[in-house]
Amino acid sequence: MSLMYLMTPYSPSLQTSSIQTLQLPGSKISDSIVEQVAGRFSAITFLDLRCCDSFGARALEAFGKNCKFLVDLRRTMHPSDVVDMVCQDDEAHAIATTMPKVKHLEIAFMLISTEGVLDILSDCQKLEYLDVRGCFDVKLEEKFLDEKCSRLKRLEELELRD
Repeated sequence: MSLMYLMTPYSPSLQTSSIQTLQLPGSKISDSIVEQVAGRFSAITFLDLRCCDSFGARALEAFGKNCKFLVDLRRTMHPSDVVDMVCQDDEAHAIATTMPKVKHLEIAFMLISTEGVLDILSDCQKLEYLDVRGCFDVKLEEKFLDEKCSRLKRLEELELRD
């Protein structure tokens, strides 16, 4: 049975509300589709949205508002997918404001700024793992991370400044 069938409003009452893992890498679903169906996946703890370039902050916000148990988000992009994109700080803000329980976050190669990462670090208090490889506009000072983000057990490939 396909995921698109599960997501349609006409599918029978399947147990989509008990699904804990949702993997959609490379999916072409839109913001509006996610907004319509995110409530059906309220038990999600793991969400894989790698290389999905057809949606943005609205979809992330819909997942965040409806998936209150979400602790692991993979939103990594492929470098060639973001060449013509604009800043994705709106996605960082959606993650920060609607996913406070996230512990594992992969946002490698997204076009986010230092401010976007600071929003996430400020609002996602349970965050233990952050992957910002390829986020070339992110510049954080090592002293700041030591003082304010000691809960991070692992920070991937971030260029640190002294």
